[in-house]
Order: sequence, then C-alpha cells, then structure tokens
Amino acid sequence: MEEILQILEYEISVYQSKKENLENLKTTQDLYSEVLSHSNSIDEILENKENILILLNFIDNNSYTMLLKKITLIETLRRKKLTEYKEYESAVNIINKIFSNLKIEYEKINLQVSEEEKLINNNQTRISIFKNIISRVKYNQFIPYKFVNYLNSFFEEKNLNILKQIKYLELLNIYNKTIYEKIHNMPNSYKNDVLDMLSFGFEKIEENDIDYNSEIAKKVELHYSLLDYYNDFDQYFNDLNQEISDHNDLKLFYILMIKKIQSEIMNLISLIKDKDFYVDKTLKQEIIKDYQKVITRYVNFRNQYFNIIKKDDDLAIKNEAKIIFAQDSNGKPYFLKDLKSVNKEYLGKVLELIESLKDGTLTNKIIEGFTSRYKDFRKLKYDQIRIVIHPINHSLYCIMGVGVKKENSGEALYKTLCGRKYPTDGTKYEDYIKDGEQTLNCVVDYINENKRKGNR
Repeated sequence: MEEILQILEYEISVYQSKKENLENLKTTQDLYSEVLSHSNSIDEILENKENILILLNFIDNNSYTMLLKKITLIETLRRKKLTEYKEYESAVNIINKIFSNLKIEYEKINLQVSEEEKLINNNQTRISIFKNIISRVKYNQFIPYKFVNYLNSFFEEKNLNILKQIKYLELLNIYNKTIYEKIHNMPNSYKNDVLDMLSFGFEKIEENDIDYNSEIAKKVELHYSLLDYYNDFDQYFNDLNQEISDHNDLKLFYILMIKKIQSEIMNLISLIKDKDFYVDKTLKQEIIKDYQKVITRYVNFRNQYFNIIKKDDDLAIKNEAKIIFAQDSNGKPYFLKDLKSVNKEYLGKVLELIESLKDGTLTNKIIEGFTSRYKDFRKLKYDQIRIVIHPINHSLYCIMGVGVKKENSGEALYKTLCGRKYPTDGTKYEDYIKDGEQTLNCVVDYINENKRKGNR
C-alpha cells in the first residue's frame, strides 16, 4: 500500500502546487489590470505615474525601467515647451508600445488563469478522493469499492503498465480484506497469491548431461495426465521410484515432469496478467485456486528431484579398480586414437577421470549409467567430455573410448563408443591388465606432452 499512497500523495502535492501557482497568477493578473486601468492617455499615465511605476516594478522590470526613463524625458520636454520635437513624439510612441505589450501579456495571463482554474476544478473531486483514501488507510478504515474503481481508472489514465495496475488493485483487495476481517473479528486468511504469481520465478533445471529417452517421455505424458487423480503423493513417489529403477531415467522423468508443470504455471500466470481476466472476480478465484494446486505439485516434484541429485555427491566407486582398454582388430587401443580428437584444454581432465576410476574416488556426479539401450555401459563426464566404460566386475573396468559431446551429438558418440568390442575371455584378463598398464603409460605421456599449459 505504501507505493500506492506515495503516488496519491504526489498527485496531491502537484495539485497543491498548481493551486499556489494559480493564486500567484491571479495576483499578477490584478497588478496588470490596475496598471492598464490608468493607460488611456499620456496625461493619465503621467498623472498616475507613481502608482503605475510601483506596480510595474513588481511585474516587469524592463518595462518599468524604460517607462521611467521616457516619463522623465517627456516631463522635461514639457517644462521646456519642446513638445513639437521628434524626440517628444518618439517617447510618446515608446510609452504607448510599452502599454500595448502589457495588454498582450495581460490577455495571455487571463487565458492561463482560465485554463488553470478549469484544470484545478476538474481535479478537485479526484484530490478529495485521494485525501479520503489516505485518511482511511491512516486510520485503518475500509476503502469503498467506488474509490477502488476510481483508482483503477486513474491507473489506466496514468498509463501504468498492466502488471502494475493488477499489483495495485490486488494490494487494495488485500488491504480491504484485512480491514474487513479485523472489523468482523475474523481470522486473517487472505493470501498474496496474485502478488506471488506476478513475481513468480523458478530455478531452471539443467538437462545437458541427461540422455533423452522416448520411453520415459511417453511415461511422463501418461503420468502428467493422471496427476489430478493422485491424493497421496508420498505413496506416488514411492511407487514411481519402484517403477523407474534406473537412476538416469528417474532424473530424466522428474526433469520432464517439472518442465510440464512449469509450463502450466506460466499459462496460469499469463491469465492473471491479463487485466480482463483479473477483474472478473469469479474467474480470478478459479485461476488462483488452480495456481495453488499446481504450485504445490511443482514444489513436491522439485523437492523429489533435488533429493535424487543430492545422491550424486556420494561416492559411486569406493574400491580401487584395474582398467583395460578396448582394442581394434589390429590390437591397437581405441583410446589413444580418440585422444587426438580431444581439445588440449580437456586432456588434463581426461587423465583425472581415469585416475579417479582407478583410485575408487568417483562420485555419482561424475559417473552415470545409460538408459536401457546401453545398460551394460557407464560414462564418466566432465563438461563436454565423455569416457565410456564397461564394468566387467566390481574391480575391473574396460575403457571403451573417449569423446567430446557436442550439441545434439551425444547419441552418435555413444553409439560409436558402445559399439566397440570389449574382451570377454576371462582367462586372458591378466594379460589385458598388463596391456592396460602399458596403454595407460602411453596415455599419460601423450596427455602430458599435448595438454594445454596450466591445465591441472
């Protein structure tokens, strides 16, 4: 309400200032009128010169100085009986010109006074209402609907944007509701829903590292259409966690669901921002009711999502592991070939990821599973880097390759890396591990030689 009161007080101050200016104009008007009332002839001007000059000194200093000089000259020429000379005639013409200009200024002031009076009279009722509203707020009194309606017209007239108009009207509604409940000893129950809607914002949910899964997307569409039929969301979320066991799929489900709910919220907000909808009391209440329902739903899903990603900070692989590398048909590791297509700025991080895999210090934030299509593989990730691995057992991992995921290129990268053959003959794993150590030494040498200076 403070913001509204400041606007009204400003309008009152402007009105008072205009009234003061009008009084000053009327005083000046009276001075001009008195001066001009003695200007019918030179003799009348000379006869009333003291009064004229005193008044003129207040309203036009230049005219006062010039008139004083010419009156003095005329009186001197008259005493010398030199009234037939051109100098005398010139002085008379200048005095007549001075009073002619004064008449023009007087007419301008008359017009200005008339316009200002009309403007002030037209605003008299408005200012009276504004003062009444301020007084009512000061003494915690109800503001009549006709006053609220009047303010609505005033806000439109001031060309305030629609959102401000709605905000101010809602503040008035809240104020009146609070006063009404206080007068009738009712519990204060009116909420700031519309104001909350106007200022609504939500955290953007990133999905850069989530593989899109059309089956999960279809599941989201189905669940979304049935949300209105769920009463116990705790049970719903428990059932959902059982239905979608894959960690990556579950994250994708929540992300897509949150986006749909956010879209629904924004649609409701767009309705409340349309003033035609807002001023329809019944419709406004329906919109607010729907908003309350959907925002509660949004908070529930958002909390569940962030509970899931908190687990990403837990250690995913806690035991030291051995690593081997997938090889081509000539027995050459794919990984060394892949490194040549990785930017220098990423090479140091590639080595860090491999060392974390060996040391057993990976977190769920770094290692992630795939959707069902590549369920036998996992990926290590940092920024755009992706290292695909195949867990042979709890302490042995085959590194399939490395690549940089670019926009819309993730599927092609994973198809290539996951399509490579990996060792399956358990009797040769010891040999593969020895080869893996040699390959890793080559990887370390290559990265140290080619990584960008300053890269950790």
